[in-house]
Parts: sequence; structure tokens; C-alpha cells
Amino acid sequence: MLRENIARFRRVAQRDGLRVAIAKALSYGAKKTQTAVQGKRDVIGFYGFILGEEQGYGLKITPENVPERSMTWLIPDFQASSGGHINIVRMMSLLRRRGFPHQHVVIVEPHRWANAAEAQAAFTEAFGDPEITVSLGVRSIEPCHYLVATGWQTAYWVAKYQDTLERLYFVQDFEPSFYAQGSEYAFAENTYKLGLTAITAGTWLAEKLAADYGMKTFAFSFGCDTDLYRPLGRRENPTKHIFFYARPVTPRRCFELGLLALDRVCRERPDAAVIFAGWDVSDYAIPFPHLNAGTVPVEQLPDLYSQCDVALVLSATNLSLLPLEVAACGCPMVINDTPNANWLLTRNEALYCDMSVEGIAGALSRILDDATLHASLAKAGMKRAKAATWEAEADKVAGFLRSL
Repeated sequence: MLRENIARFRRVAQRDGLRVAIAKALSYGAKKTQTAVQGKRDVIGFYGFILGEEQGYGLKITPENVPERSMTWLIPDFQASSGGHINIVRMMSLLRRRGFPHQHVVIVEPHRWANAAEAQAAFTEAFGDPEITVSLGVRSIEPCHYLVATGWQTAYWVAKYQDTLERLYFVQDFEPSFYAQGSEYAFAENTYKLGLTAITAGTWLAEKLAADYGMKTFAFSFGCDTDLYRPLGRRENPTKHIFFYARPVTPRRCFELGLLALDRVCRERPDAAVIFAGWDVSDYAIPFPHLNAGTVPVEQLPDLYSQCDVALVLSATNLSLLPLEVAACGCPMVINDTPNANWLLTRNEALYCDMSVEGIAGALSRILDDATLHASLAKAGMKRAKAATWEAEADKVAGFLRSL
């Protein structure tokens, strides 16, 4: 750790001068000495840290002192299976190959890494791009052309950092809705009022943030890896299989509502069974025929989707990547008909329903009973998925960054 700190001090001194390097070192040391009162929850310390503080010296950013089109992304500590982190790193890798070669990650506190080398090795193993560099802690932010917030807990630090040309916010969902109306809702919502430029996952978020908070926004859409997600053929089975993306630990995925609708369908149809995937649901009383697949490895998902006659995908906030991936495997879908969920697929590509037990059950039964509708939705969904590429979406984001 000492050797790493000395190397960082030398880099800053060479680039910004000895005075700036000393000031940064003193500031970092002061923060390290702050400790919570033993045995008590330090609300002031925890949320006070998230709210950030001024960093940087208002340096003039030029190609001579900062790599051109360099990007630094602030992220919460990661897990290899985190969909949000996978999406961030995918975009970083695609941009790196589109004229933004200097991609750097700052892992924001709290994190579990002893040093940056350990974090770098784990990050590269998890996400597979050794060209993306990693540092630890908000004090490791260095001057860059683009500084990018991701989760709301990173946004205040980005807004208060001075030595960058553009302060951006990579928004994948409306994060205030992850919480009840209270302090954390307010903390998350207020990040949309910091003057950052939002790059959003889909048009619903872009329109909402622009209309409700006056943010400058740019939307990209979702792509699909059709080398992985493709029809693998339905094995002979008289049972009608209904796939349900079941995440009882994630309230916005509406597990309880879906479960009641599925119970109604299965009581009316003795030939139906449900495949639950996304979480272990063995602790729940489920009276109808079902398979508890739990957390399924990515490489096994295409076969699972291919064996299903219909999929139920519910979301009270922004969509996940699931609809395109399911559609690519030839499985038609039922999705809730709300603005946050109906922006991705047309009404020829998915069947939309009211967010009610009756509405969901009725839509599932329609697809199971109507072979023509089933075939039409499956064909249109596969066509849409094949046309959706991450490369095309990254081209759009790269063009927007250049326009700034």
C-alpha cells in the first residue's frame, strides 16, 4: 500500500506540480483518520461521505497534460454476476475500441479490496478486459476528459470534481424507486439535480429525467448477443411451460403479483407448469407444478428459454436485458403495459398486459391458446433481437461523446 501511495504521489507531482501533490496527499490522509464511534451507527459519516466534497484544482485540461478522450468511471464495489456492472464494463470496452482508449475505473468506498492490484486482478477476471485500469477510493480520481457517475452513490463526487471537461451520469434505472419514500429516496433523486449529463439505458429514462428534472439526456437502447441467445429447439413435451423471471428479493420485479397470476393460470390449465429462474424460491409455498431453477448460469439460459411456450417479465421500473434475450430464443413474452416497460418492444413483438392478476393471467392464456398469436410474436421478437447489437448502440454513445 505504501509503495502504491508513493507511486501515485509521484505521478501527481510530475503532472500537476509538487504543491498540488502535497495538498492531495494531506487531504487523503485526513480522510483516512476519520473513524466511526465504536458500537454505534454513523449515519452522519456514512451519508456525509456519499454527498462528497470538492476535489481538484480547476486545471486546464489539454492533450498535453491529460490523455485525450480519457474516461474515468466511478462504480460501487462489484460482483462478477452484477448485471449493472456487466453493462457498464461492456460499454467501456466498446468505447475503448471507438476512439476512447483510456478507460479507468474508480471503485468507490466501501469496498473489500486490500489494494488496487488485488482489485485489478479480480476485475479483469470478472469482466475480461485487461485494458481497463482500476484504482480504489474517491481520492484516486485523477484529471480526465470525461468523469462518469454510475450508481447514485457515486454522483455527488462526480458533480464536485473540478479537473474534468465533462461530468456524465450513466443511468440504468430510476434508482429512487429502489427505496420507500424517505431519506434514501431523496438522496438518490437529488442526484438528478446536480447538473450532470445523463446517458440513459433506454428512452423512458431519458424522457423522465429531462421532463422531471431538466437534465440534458442521451438515450441508448439495448443490444443482444445473438451468438449466445438463439433458438435451440423445443424438446417434445406435452406440458405448457411458462417462464417467470422471479426475483422476490427485488421488489420492482413484482414477484407476488406474478405468483398470483401464475397460480390462476395453472388452476385453469392442468397442462401448464412454471419455470422460476432468477432466485431460489424454495422458501415460498407454490401449490402448482413448477421447477425452481434458481440462479441459472448464463450459458444455460438459451436452452431454458427455448423450452418455454411463453415468458412473463414484469418490471415496476426500467426493463432489464431479459426481454431481448428471451425473444432471441423464440419465446413470446407477456410484459406489463406501463411507460417504463413498453418502450423497448413493439406491440407486434410482445403482448402487453395490465399490472393486475387478471390482466397478467389473461395475457398468458391468450398466448397459450392462440397458436397464430404465439407464432407471430415469436417471429417478430426474434427479428427484433437479431437487429439489436451492442456495437450499434456503442456507435451512438461514441458519437454523442464526441459531440460534447
